[in-house]
Amino acid sequence: MVWDLPTRLFHWGFVISIAGAYISGERGAIDAHEYFGLAACGLLAFRLIWGFVGHETARFVVFLRGPKAIWAYIKHLVARTSTLQPGHNPTGALAVIAMLALMGAMAVTGLWTGDDILYEAPLTVVGAAPELAGPMGAWHQRLHILVIPLVALHVLALLAHRLWLGEKLVSRMVTGGEGRTLPSPKRTQAGLALLVICVGGALSLSLLTPSY
Repeated sequence: MVWDLPTRLFHWGFVISIAGAYISGERGAIDAHEYFGLAACGLLAFRLIWGFVGHETARFVVFLRGPKAIWAYIKHLVARTSTLQPGHNPTGALAVIAMLALMGAMAVTGLWTGDDILYEAPLTVVGAAPELAGPMGAWHQRLHILVIPLVALHVLALLAHRLWLGEKLVSRMVTGGEGRTLPSPKRTQAGLALLVICVGGALSLSLLTPSY
């Protein structure tokens, strides 16, 4: 097993929440946008925690590499001599961090977005630094233009690995793949519980949002 079940559920849940948040935001569906955004926020919280206590391949300390390792992997990648990694490869790790950073910034700024007319975000409603609503909303709008390029880069990388190296990364994220170290059943159960708590807690913030 390469990817444990909590990590796989996070991944596909994150894909759905990002796509849903982007599409609903573009169409002005504020309520749906909030739900998808809060779900993404909860998923991010889970992934940050799981990056320290999860299965081996999910831990940041395992897949984050230094410049030398990244450059060496790129050379092997170009020469088509790179070997299949047990988890994220060195360049894939950079993509993970970039995605988590961008979506984390989108989630945090979204929690303070408000215009006093059509929408008030949860943290604005409870009076947590309401003066941040304007600046946070502005940054939320600025950051969203980076979503499509980053997602497109991610998809291109998957295609490159499939066509250039013959690596089926997508199917591994569905089935879990194969590996020498299997996830602990107890850790998996704890991860699933943590996932539910994080996403449920984030979605519960929608109860703070007033109806207009």
